[in-house]
Amino acid sequence: MEFRILGPVEVRRDGAQPGPLRRKPSQVLAVLAAHCGRPVPVDRLLDLVWGDDLPPRARKSLQVHVSALRGAGVPVTHQDAGYVLRAEPDQVDALRFRDLTARAARTDDLEHRRDLYTRALALWRGTPLAGAASEPLRAWLCAPLEAHHLATLEAAIDTDLALGRHAQAAEALTPLVAEHPFSENLRYQLMTALLACGRRTEALRVFQDVRRTLADELGVPPGPQLRELYRDALGV
Repeated sequence: MEFRILGPVEVRRDGAQPGPLRRKPSQVLAVLAAHCGRPVPVDRLLDLVWGDDLPPRARKSLQVHVSALRGAGVPVTHQDAGYVLRAEPDQVDALRFRDLTARAARTDDLEHRRDLYTRALALWRGTPLAGAASEPLRAWLCAPLEAHHLATLEAAIDTDLALGRHAQAAEALTPLVAEHPFSENLRYQLMTALLACGRRTEALRVFQDVRRTLADELGVPPGPQLRELYRDALGV
């Protein structure tokens, strides 16, 4: 059985999904999956699933949602005044993602590192929980996962640059820069890739665009690393 939270919450058995989960059972499963194999106290579950909007008889509501998960074949048991998902970490996509990226960061073999990043990124199916997250879950689970995803994309591109795959990196970076216009690191990577491809004019345009964006939206100039790369590109 596989538990997916890097996108819409899904339970897979032998590659098939038994059936869609409703919003609250999905939230409960996401919390239990993130703690896979470890009990989560009831109070912690209530806080992450409902936050300040606790319903009347919240504990009873939680029991109903746990029963729905069990009805879908999810191995949830009661333990230590809480609930635990009886599964291995490699059955949870978010935990596999973290394991693969940690292994990638440890290896000095660039080809192997890139392969591990590719495998990790392939697990990503969209926004974590895909709209099913409560406000506490967005802050506690979704936002850190999204930050880790962006950091992994950047690390994968750094590996491509180290391997000399500059054209491939430039192609991957163009939509990322549009999606994250304030990221100076992505702009730095894109300028580096373009310069290595001999596309100096485009690289200079990247700097001019980020300088304008940062000034107009945040009132700050580009950082020293980006300015130094710009001076190098100008040959001054």
